[in-house]
Amino acid sequence: MGKKTIYDVAKEAGVSISTVSRALNGTAKVKESTRRRIEAACVGYVPNAQARELQTHNVKTVGVIINHTPEYFFMNDTYVNALLGISVVARDKGYQLILNITDDEDVCDLYLENRVAGFIVMGVKKDGVLVSRLRENNIPFVVVGSCPDENIAQVDINDRRAMHMAAQYLIALGHERIGIITGSREYTSCSDRIDGYRDAMKENGLEVREEWVQSCDNITEMKAEQLAKNLFYQKQRVTAILAFNDSIALAVYKAAKDVGISIPQDLSVIGFDDTRVASYMTPMLTSVWQPSYEKGEKAMSVLINCLDKDKVPTGRTEFDCIIMYRESCARLENKDR
Repeated sequence: MGKKTIYDVAKEAGVSISTVSRALNGTAKVKESTRRRIEAACVGYVPNAQARELQTHNVKTVGVIINHTPEYFFMNDTYVNALLGISVVARDKGYQLILNITDDEDVCDLYLENRVAGFIVMGVKKDGVLVSRLRENNIPFVVVGSCPDENIAQVDINDRRAMHMAAQYLIALGHERIGIITGSREYTSCSDRIDGYRDAMKENGLEVREEWVQSCDNITEMKAEQLAKNLFYQKQRVTAILAFNDSIALAVYKAAKDVGISIPQDLSVIGFDDTRVASYMTPMLTSVWQPSYEKGEKAMSVLINCLDKDKVPTGRTEFDCIIMYRESCARLENKDR
C-alpha cells in the first residue's frame, strides 16, 4: 500500500484539504476537536515537500476566482473584459484556466491538490477571508481590484480619483445636488468611489446628503432602477447622477423615462467603464473609461512571471482612467429646478 496523501488525511478526518494544511502548518486557528481528528488521520502520512515542488512546476493551470454572484459577474462587462485579457495571456503562455464563481475559502484545495499553480482573484470583499486563506497557505495569487493590504499583488485603477474626476466635471457644469448609485460598500471599489464623490463635493463647499448616496448588495438593473427613483422622489431631487457602471446608468435612463425626466435637459448622468452600450444609448452616455482588458492581461502576466521564477507575487499596478465626454451631461442653467 502506498503512502497516505494529504487528500487521504482530509477524507478520513472529514475536513477539507486546506483545513488539514492549516492544522499541520499552524497557520491559522483550528478547533481542538478537529485538530485531534486530523492528527489521528495523519498516521501513515508522510508529507513530501520535494514532490510538491516538482508537481507545482508541472502544473500549467491557473484558477480564476470570481468573488461575486454569477448574476453580477455576467452583467458586468468590466469583469468579462478582464477575463478576456486573462484568457489571451493564458493561451499565449500555454496555461489552462479554471473559472470558479465563489467566495468559498476551500478553493485553496485546488492548489493544495496540485490542480492549479496559482490564482487570479476578482472582486475582493474588505472583510472576506478568502485572501487571508490564500496568504496563509503561501499560495501565489494576484487580485484584479483593490485590497487594503498593500503587500498583496493587485492590478487596478484608482477608483477614488476616477470618481472624484467625474464628480468634478458635473460640479463644473453647475450641478450641486449630485447623487451616486453603487453596489455593496463591502467592496473596496464601491466605497472608494463614494469617497471620491464626497471629496469633490467637500472641496467645492457642497453638501452631501445621505439620501443622495444609494447602494445595495448584489445590485441588479432592476434594483438600480428603484435606487434611481429613490433619488427622483425627494423633495429637492438631484440634477445629476454618478453610476457605478454603465449597466446602472442604463437603469437610470429607464427610471428617468418612467417618471418623465429628460436626459440631459433635466438630469445629467455619468456611467463608469465605458462599455460598448455607452455609445448606443440615447443620448450617448458620458462614461469613465477604465482599461479592463489591460487589467486582466497585466494580472495574468504578473502571476505567470512569478510562477516561472518561483516567487510570490507582490506590489500594486495602477492604471489611469479617462472621461469619455458624450451627450448625457449638460450645463445646469437654472439651479432652482
